[in-house]
Amino acid sequence: MEEKDLLRTENDENQDLNATAGTSEEVQPTVNEETTEQPAEPAVATEEPAQAPAVEETAVEAPAAEVAEPQSAEAMMAEIETGNAETAETETEEENETPAESIEQIEAEYKDLNLDEAVEELHRIVADPDYNKIKQRVGVLRSKVIAMLKEIRKEQLEKFLAEGGDKNAFEPEKSDVENKFDNALHIFKNNKNKFLENIEAEKQRNLEAKNAIIEELRVLVENENNLKTLNDKFKELQEKWKNVGPVPQNESNNLWQNYHFYVEKFFDILRINKELKTLDLKKNLEQKIKLCEQAESLLLNDSINQSFKELQDLHNEWKEIGPVPEDKKEELWERFKNASDQINQRRREHYDQIYAEQQNNYNAKVVLCEKAEEFTAQPSENAKEFNAISDQLTELLKVWKTLGAAPPKVNEEIWTRFKGTLDKFFEKKKEFFGKIKDEQQTNYNMKVDLAIRAEAIAKRTDWRAATDEIIQLQKEWKEIGATSRKHSEAIWKRFRGACDQFFEAKANYFNNAQEIEAENLKKKEDLIERIKNHEFGADRNENLEAIKAYQREWTEIGFVPKKETDRIYTAYRQALDKRFADLKMSAEDRRRDNYRSRIDNILSDPNADRLLDKEKRFLSNKLEQLKNDISIWENNLGFFANSKNADLLKAEFTKKIDAANQEVKELEYKIKTMNEKPKEE
Repeated sequence: MEEKDLLRTENDENQDLNATAGTSEEVQPTVNEETTEQPAEPAVATEEPAQAPAVEETAVEAPAAEVAEPQSAEAMMAEIETGNAETAETETEEENETPAESIEQIEAEYKDLNLDEAVEELHRIVADPDYNKIKQRVGVLRSKVIAMLKEIRKEQLEKFLAEGGDKNAFEPEKSDVENKFDNALHIFKNNKNKFLENIEAEKQRNLEAKNAIIEELRVLVENENNLKTLNDKFKELQEKWKNVGPVPQNESNNLWQNYHFYVEKFFDILRINKELKTLDLKKNLEQKIKLCEQAESLLLNDSINQSFKELQDLHNEWKEIGPVPEDKKEELWERFKNASDQINQRRREHYDQIYAEQQNNYNAKVVLCEKAEEFTAQPSENAKEFNAISDQLTELLKVWKTLGAAPPKVNEEIWTRFKGTLDKFFEKKKEFFGKIKDEQQTNYNMKVDLAIRAEAIAKRTDWRAATDEIIQLQKEWKEIGATSRKHSEAIWKRFRGACDQFFEAKANYFNNAQEIEAENLKKKEDLIERIKNHEFGADRNENLEAIKAYQREWTEIGFVPKKETDRIYTAYRQALDKRFADLKMSAEDRRRDNYRSRIDNILSDPNADRLLDKEKRFLSNKLEQLKNDISIWENNLGFFANSKNADLLKAEFTKKIDAANQEVKELEYKIKTMNEKPKEE
């Protein structure tokens, strides 16, 4: 299968996998953002149907005394396009399905499959005739197989060219696995066709069922004189109608009009019984008020897509409910429509914001592409020049990684442009540096770095973490290869000396730990009494600084006997909490104090060292990433100076930098708090 065949297969299968979704888009009833007509207003066709004249498009406001004016063709088209009653009859069962698993879950499940395993799994999946059940998995496997086949083609072509072949003469061999892959897709396509045929057959059966209901309704309203019997049987037929599924779209409008012709006649009969009518109107009023309340509650839903979907369901329910008192009709519809308009506006603003952000990302990426092309156009004759350009491209790539996606239609294109520029340059650089071998010098530099790090650790007193780190350095030392003889002995003595210095200091400390901890306990008890008896002055900031000084003093004292740890810390927290309450601290102070309390709680845990190290690594990694991003953004703002949207892009990056700086301050505070807390060995 040639690469162009792979692409054609991929496009064809995308169409196959989306065929059902496409059908759904044509027939799905939606609450369109521009819909302004009240569902209760009648929609009369410009031509009479075969069986009876068209009446209201929904039964929501029947019975109505007046007959509505015929709509224009433009109004009718607007109703069809915005998902009014005509298309409500053609909703397919597929649209109500909620996938049992996401694409991300499926991709994660299949990520480690090789080509043969992926094709074998595809064959197993397509054996299931349930198209709806397997279409997502087939889509993921198909894309994975095509990607791997493309890579194989690429390797075959590169080998062919390397052996002196002409690219135009390259004719890849089609393997058994590709034939098996084509066969699996063929099976899947046949299952899909059968599935769609079954849907159409079901729609035809539903059409026959609904025509039968209309006939029963006609006989009922023309022959039944007992109002109670008429009402009961009508509701049974109405329930049967609602339970019948979708019909062919070309029959939907005529079917709907015929049905509501007899619905209207039914309500005309009911008008003679004012008491029954009043009761029905009141019930409909209560139901529609409830729908209004549900629509308004959707404004508080954080999920924009979920609230929009639920709003469509509410509109469908609205159309199924009968009329309300005339004096409440307009008021009730305006309330319902107002909630709908707000939800639609929120959804529109949400997608406008996403698009604007993606467009800004695209503009920034265009600038980065131009800069990359400018840098790589410079001649490179030596290692210094290669490295200089490489550093510039690395900076550009760092900036690129901090940006979000561009609009979908250009996202792949702009990435291909940028990546192609970088790949071309680094391929040249690889060829240039492939001739240079300096492994021993590299090993020496790595060992110098380990020695420097060991010397820094040798001065630390956080014994548990420092011990783990220096042991890790020793493991890294063993994994590094040999250095030249003239440097080997000296660098080893330097590294070994730092390690010995640390372990001697650690042993000396723990030989005297019992006396030190007893002395620390006395210091902490004295400190608690001073906290309790401290007299605050009029200056709140000075009072707060005094409390902070006590806290710093506490962290500097060091460990106490283990059996006294919980008691002394509880007394310390109680004393601080009372003084904090006296100060009436601000929200930020309380938040930071809560974080210190969290660290204190961790310290009381048997696994305190492991938990603290984990928390510190998390905060440190996040802080390092933020600082790195800020540095990249600040250093590279100049890239956008001559771009088409320079001011807009600079403003966007300035906002990102300010927000990141605020987060950096909070992270630095938390890390500082952790460093102030003692850890028991």
